[in-house]
Amino acid sequence: AVRKAGDKVCILLLNTTASPGLLLNSGANLDASTCEVHVKSTGNPAATFNAGTSFVTKKTCVAGSTVLDNGGSHASLTKSCTTVADPFAGTLTAPSTTCDTTKQNLNFNGGTVSLTPGVYCGWTNFNSSPTIKLADGIYVIKSGGWNVNGGSMTGANVTFYFADTSYIQFNGTVKLDLTAPNSGTNAGVLFHEAAGLSKSSFAINATNGADLEGLIYLPTRQVTLNSGASVFSNKLTMVLDTLIMNTVNWKISPGDKSIASTSGGGGIYLKR
Repeated sequence: AVRKAGDKVCILLLNTTASPGLLLNSGANLDASTCEVHVKSTGNPAATFNAGTSFVTKKTCVAGSTVLDNGGSHASLTKSCTTVADPFAGTLTAPSTTCDTTKQNLNFNGGTVSLTPGVYCGWTNFNSSPTIKLADGIYVIKSGGWNVNGGSMTGANVTFYFADTSYIQFNGTVKLDLTAPNSGTNAGVLFHEAAGLSKSSFAINATNGADLEGLIYLPTRQVTLNSGASVFSNKLTMVLDTLIMNTVNWKISPGDKSIASTSGGGGIYLKR
C-alpha cells in the first residue's frame, strides 16, 4: 500500500480583510486546472469576478462567504472554505543586504547586459529593450528597484530578494525566463522578501510572455498584473497579500514548493 499524492495549492492570498483579496477584471484568464487557489479574505466581498474572465482551477477556496459575481467562468468556486496556513513564514533565509558600491544607481541602454549576483541599491534602469543575462546566484534589491523597459531577462538558478519595499517593474514587451535554484539555501525560491515589511504594491505590466519557475513568496505585496502580461509555467507557487488580474493570461501548475491543500485528495491505495 502506498499513499497517493494530495491536491496542491499554487496561489495563496494572505490578506484576511481585503475587499477583495482577489479581483479579476475583464480579459483576465487563469488556467490552473491541476492546482488550487486559496483566498484568506473574509471581506465584503472577499473576491470579485467580472464578466469576460476565465478562472479555471482544481478548486478556488475563498474563506469569506461573500463573493461579487459579475459573470465570467469560475465553476470551481467554494465559499466559506477552510484555507491553508502559510507554510513558509519564518522559514526562508535572508541574505546579507550590505550595498555593493559597484551596483548602485545603474543605467543600461540596449545591447546585452550581463549581471552578477550582489546587493543592488537605488534604482537600476534597463532602457531601450536590452538583453539581460543573469549569472547564477542571489540578487538583492534594496532602497529602490529595477525598472525594465522592454527586451528580455534570462536567468537559471537565480533568486531575487527584496530587502525592503523595493520592487521590479516590468514595462513594455519584456520576455522573462527565470528559474529558481535547484539546490542550496535558496533551492526552489525565485522571489522572496524581508520579514515584517509594510504592505506595498508590485505591478507587472505588459510583457512578451514569462516562463517563471519556483516559489514567489511576497506576503506583503499587493500584486497587479496589467494588460498583456502572460505567465506560462509548469512549476510555480505564489504566496501574496492580494492579487488583481487585468487582461492577462496565466497557465500554471504547482512547483517543487507547492503547498499541500486542506481538501486532501490523497489517501492509501494498493500498488500492483
